[in-house]
Amino acid sequence: MATIVDVAKLAGFSTATVSRVINETGKVKITTRRKVLNAIKELNFSPNISAQILQSKQSKIIGMVFPDASSIYFSEIIRGIINLVNKYGFQIIIGSAHDEEEELKTASRFLNGRTVDGLVMMAPSLTNEELFNIPINHNTPVVFISVPPEKAGMTTVVLDNFNSAIKMTQHLIKLGHRRIAFIHGSPHNYDSKRRYAGYLKALENEGIPESLKLEAEGNFTEDSGYKACQQLLKTEPRPTAIFAANDAMAIGAIEAVKDSGLKVPDNIAIVGFDDISTSQYITPALTTVRVPLYEMGQLVGKTLLQKINSDSKEHLTVAEQIVIPLEIIVRESCGAKLK
Repeated sequence: MATIVDVAKLAGFSTATVSRVINETGKVKITTRRKVLNAIKELNFSPNISAQILQSKQSKIIGMVFPDASSIYFSEIIRGIINLVNKYGFQIIIGSAHDEEEELKTASRFLNGRTVDGLVMMAPSLTNEELFNIPINHNTPVVFISVPPEKAGMTTVVLDNFNSAIKMTQHLIKLGHRRIAFIHGSPHNYDSKRRYAGYLKALENEGIPESLKLEAEGNFTEDSGYKACQQLLKTEPRPTAIFAANDAMAIGAIEAVKDSGLKVPDNIAIVGFDDISTSQYITPALTTVRVPLYEMGQLVGKTLLQKINSDSKEHLTVAEQIVIPLEIIVRESCGAKLK
């Protein structure tokens, strides 16, 4: 098996120069780098990962904890993170958790084992104080997604849910709707809570009385949106518009309206949130709020790498929130006249 000494001898440079090329540290001429890389390829040389970790004091591994890594929503965020950090030589370990206890155990396992240089956590529940304390109790940099920065040391990347929900509700009001129903997501989900708060604020701003507020519970799935819509359709008088906290529930609601013998948007307008890939292909195409999931992942990855590579310990004492602006996408399901 070839060693770094063999590579240095074949390339005609010192082992220190070869090390700088491998670890991408220090300045190396382009011609020098090319000769070293050619020697590595010719000798089929594989760097000693353990030695690299000892030398750089980095494992080059990032841990990620997501509620459901297989979903379209989360997979796009994960793809953005991976594509960004891979460029800098980092690999990913993903732990998928389905409840708060699993999230906490997975995160603690990553951090206590010192196996990762940084951690990304998509943990939207607001009920687990111990979870929020993780960045304080460990020196490992952590970036949270979709949780408020309630503790010192927390860096969170959040969507502008509140203002976007206001704009979407205002859009429906401008189309003449006043009986606008809202389908909630999971009970403790931060994104759903902020979208609901924006919906209520828009109703308040437009002087729509509390008595006209219509709500139904969901859990972000199409089936829950279908059942929630069935419940709302039994209301007398029924709502003229439905705002679902995500696209999956909005799609389920559209199917429920169709099965009831009514039409979208002729009888009921329906809008969603996220702009998942299927939203533009259903009939009618869904009006929604576009969430740049891949770009969000890229930003999360960039933010975490900055924390990992920073010599400052400020990330342990300062609460930071990065807000991503969103855009309303108007399609057929709301009944607006399209240009």
